[in-house]
Amino acid sequence: MAERTLNCAACGAPIEVESRFTTLVVCQYCGQTLYIHDDAVDPTGKTAKLVDYGSRLALGKAGAVRGRRFKALGRVRYNYEGGFWDEWFLRFDDGQVGWLEEDEGEYTLVFKTRLTSPLPPFDDIAVGSVVPVSQRRVFITEKGTGSVAGAEGEISFAARPGEQIQYIDGNAGGKAIRLVITRSGINLSTGEPLEFHDLQV
Repeated sequence: MAERTLNCAACGAPIEVESRFTTLVVCQYCGQTLYIHDDAVDPTGKTAKLVDYGSRLALGKAGAVRGRRFKALGRVRYNYEGGFWDEWFLRFDDGQVGWLEEDEGEYTLVFKTRLTSPLPPFDDIAVGSVVPVSQRRVFITEKGTGSVAGAEGEISFAARPGEQIQYIDGNAGGKAIRLVITRSGINLSTGEPLEFHDLQV
């Protein structure tokens, strides 16, 4: 059920926004990327159509993760040297939102939170080191650079196609940690890897 309905600033088509947390939506009719500001939309350009590589998820698809029912409202894709990963924006039946990170057929259920302490400079963070991140000691397993490939549907943060990113992966006490650094800020994701049977679609 739509939280609100807006009109595309480029083609005028109606856009149903299903989550109150949504700040970016891609028009399904013309492909325009739109930022939502106080129930108005600001066009920023068209996003590239994301190629489907056989994901178990799809835009608008319903499912359950560990028994919690959800609907996939949107997706953002990041390119990096080793390929790409997708982040699916989920709205659960209780109104909460979360994300499913999908990378080479592996899924991780994550929730995005704000950093509560400064992050050391990207160049000072080494793979194999332990870094404090929001009161957690995070063992760094990977870092690199990439770009935003595009988005579809609706998501809860600004994702500009072509924007350069830096990413840092790690773990802390069994929790998967991922930081994505863009010019507009740092996205911190914390969650748990899923087994195949944990996701029903």
